Amino acid sequence: MPNITEIDSFLTTINTIQTNFSRYGYLIIFILGNIGSLLNILVLTRPNYLRNSCSSYILASTLPNLLIINIVILFRILATFDFDLTSKSRFFCKFQWYISHSMTLLSRTYILLACIDRWAMTSTIVRRRAFARMKISMTIIPMAGIIWSLVSIHVLTGQKRIKGQCVLGSNSYAIFFNVYNTVLVGLVIPILMTGFSLVTIRNVKQLQNRVNHRAQIIHTIIINRANHPSAVNKKSYDYQLLFMVLVQIFVYIITNFPFVIHSIYVTITITCSNSSVQLAIENLALSIAYVLVITNFCTTFYIYILTSATFRKDLKRLLLHNRFMDHLFGNGHNPQVGPRPNTIGNTR
Repeated sequence: MPNITEIDSFLTTINTIQTNFSRYGYLIIFILGNIGSLLNILVLTRPNYLRNSCSSYILASTLPNLLIINIVILFRILATFDFDLTSKSRFFCKFQWYISHSMTLLSRTYILLACIDRWAMTSTIVRRRAFARMKISMTIIPMAGIIWSLVSIHVLTGQKRIKGQCVLGSNSYAIFFNVYNTVLVGLVIPILMTGFSLVTIRNVKQLQNRVNHRAQIIHTIIINRANHPSAVNKKSYDYQLLFMVLVQIFVYIITNFPFVIHSIYVTITITCSNSSVQLAIENLALSIAYVLVITNFCTTFYIYILTSATFRKDLKRLLLHNRFMDHLFGNGHNPQVGPRPNTIGNTR
């Protein structure tokens, strides 16, 4: 049986690992997340994306991602340096949890909507395809924000600051929150994402089979390529957006799974009395699971870069041939048309 000195040494080691893992994990996520989110905005606000309903959902998800990165993650980084605002102020305690919960649900909802949009776009039923329109997305995006902002209000009442710690106020609320969060985030949203993704893939295969069985469609595509190149480009954007969304959903499900398992475990054992060693191990497991969950909000840009050649080309065009200042503030002073000098200038 280990003596007290060995237990204390083990606890110190576990706590040090947890602190360092959280500190440097959050710092990396904070830096890469902000860079990726800003580049996402710059690319997705280009005209070819602004006309696409799917990209509007992806662009909308960037706002809650930025709020999570610059509020929730920043608070957690500060906590690893013994400056925990949530333990010092009841306002920050409730505010941080509210932003974390509402913006997490909102970000995932927008990606789910992007998946539904791709399902509608690939459907052979005209009424379903009508869902994949900018008019629909511009209506749903603010509605989703309002709904989750209202639904998440219960977090403001359930979160308490007890003995200098920002925790769930009671065992009954903790059980409710863990069950509600696990069912919603761990089951409902992933199941819907998976279901719509599988149906979308099936739709794409059916469309490809139709093309293969109709030679005249190939002839039409050749004519369109000669006379209407924008039509072919639009299809390229549509299908690359589909692949981007599918990969993002896969990453979300994989990185979210450990957190769901931990939430189920905590709910089952919430009334059990654990030793200090068990608590230390559970806290380390929670830190690892939460860092994996948080990576969802900083990896979107990097997923798009790896999965979409069109996205990479647009980013390269933005960084090399275009310019940040023009994209951000507009350009009304340099309408030159001819050959451009071999410098980074005001080009579009």
